[in-house]
Amino acid sequence: MPETIPISSDTPPKKQPDTRARPYEGIGYVHSVETGGAVDGPGLRFVLFMQGCLMRCLYCHNRDTWDRHSEKELHFTVPQLMQQVLSYKHYFRATGGGVTATGGEPLLQYQFIRDWFVACREHDIHTCLDTNGYALHYDSAMEELLDNTNLVMLDLKQIDPEIHKVLVGIPNTKVLHFARYLAERGQPTRIRYVVVPGYTDDDRSAHLLGEFIADMPNADTVELLPYHELGAHKWELCGDEYKLKGVSPPPKETMLRIKEIIESYGKQTIV
Repeated sequence: MPETIPISSDTPPKKQPDTRARPYEGIGYVHSVETGGAVDGPGLRFVLFMQGCLMRCLYCHNRDTWDRHSEKELHFTVPQLMQQVLSYKHYFRATGGGVTATGGEPLLQYQFIRDWFVACREHDIHTCLDTNGYALHYDSAMEELLDNTNLVMLDLKQIDPEIHKVLVGIPNTKVLHFARYLAERGQPTRIRYVVVPGYTDDDRSAHLLGEFIADMPNADTVELLPYHELGAHKWELCGDEYKLKGVSPPPKETMLRIKEIIESYGKQTIV
């Protein structure tokens, strides 16, 4: 197992993420925009990377999206955003694509994503919410957001709570609650699971995931994603140490073994 964050009284406390919510004034705080995205949902996508995330995943490839405030962030109103989105509508129709809200963590700005998705659905544009599931609010705005979401792509990092805390920096209680909430709603959901050597590539972790999602009829597909180091340089740019340096992507045999385990719980699995 690769070196993990030590847990002892001698370990200096981590810098806690900024949990202060910005008052919603109809503006979305965006890290970046990608047009023609091909890995963030079906077809070609208009992808909005939102600014801010409360998780601290050791393997995060978007380290520069963590902070709630950034000097380089972009500010959009929904009408401004829709001007861009509508110019790509013919690509969406031709490929079965649409728009995706990701991050960072889009649920930290769920009211803005709600307004954006409502506008997209008025133009018959497919909407996808790519989230780690760390929801802080269950209110009418959340209900309306999900009512206007065609597909949720839910990242389940690790079901074991202790490994999750080491890998992600916070407990998975809220994440698992959100997953159950989606199941109760019957919300169309795709599970995403990153296979990280030493943290999520073992049989026990795969069985825990399979057991948890077996009772989620709304989630019929699991997407297995191999760990990679492509975002490691962003950690250095942000002045942080990348703790998984030297960890290699999982071999094909590992991916196929986990795929077989997940499929034994009745879920279609994509590698």
